Amino acid sequence: MRNYAIYACAVTIRIVVCFAILAFAYKFDFPPFMVLIIALLNDGTIMTLSVDRVLPSNEPDSWDLAEIFAYAIAYGLYLTMSTVALLIIILETSFFEDTFGARFHEVDPSTRPDPNHREIHMIIYLQVAIISQALIFVTRSHSFFFMERPSYALLFAFVVAQVISSVIAAYANWGFTEIRGISGTWIGIVWVWVCGFFLSV
Repeated sequence: MRNYAIYACAVTIRIVVCFAILAFAYKFDFPPFMVLIIALLNDGTIMTLSVDRVLPSNEPDSWDLAEIFAYAIAYGLYLTMSTVALLIIILETSFFEDTFGARFHEVDPSTRPDPNHREIHMIIYLQVAIISQALIFVTRSHSFFFMERPSYALLFAFVVAQVISSVIAAYANWGFTEIRGISGTWIGIVWVWVCGFFLSV
């Protein structure tokens, strides 16, 4: 229950604060339908916490709300920073284009893309979906995430959710929700970006 409470609060703070910052800074209009997809995938994975492997406490647990909210705020703001930093680099620099040859459809390489370009929506969707679910492995552990093996059910649910997220990112051209599939290069960039931030938590 403690793990779930920290995770749920952190993800809520992350979604609200992150998209509020992006909306004010760039008039970023992230499609609400994609938030629903993120929530559904998160819920499917987090339900497996009920059968997760946990280490029993040496003493009876007590609800320390200050501690729970402190962790949740720290995690939520850290994940927010990871998304905001990624979007700033995409919009304000040509680092990914110059370094990895990443390109956007229907965008002149000599100009910067619009913040509400459909492929940028997809990049942010994928980054938020991956790192939000990866947070489960941090909040469930008492120390470093790799010190406590999760249940097979949790691992399976996480892998399935990430495969679905990546397939959506690659192939979903849904005009009604203002997204468009991105190249394998962009998907790789997002995965490397997420892994870097996840390992530094």
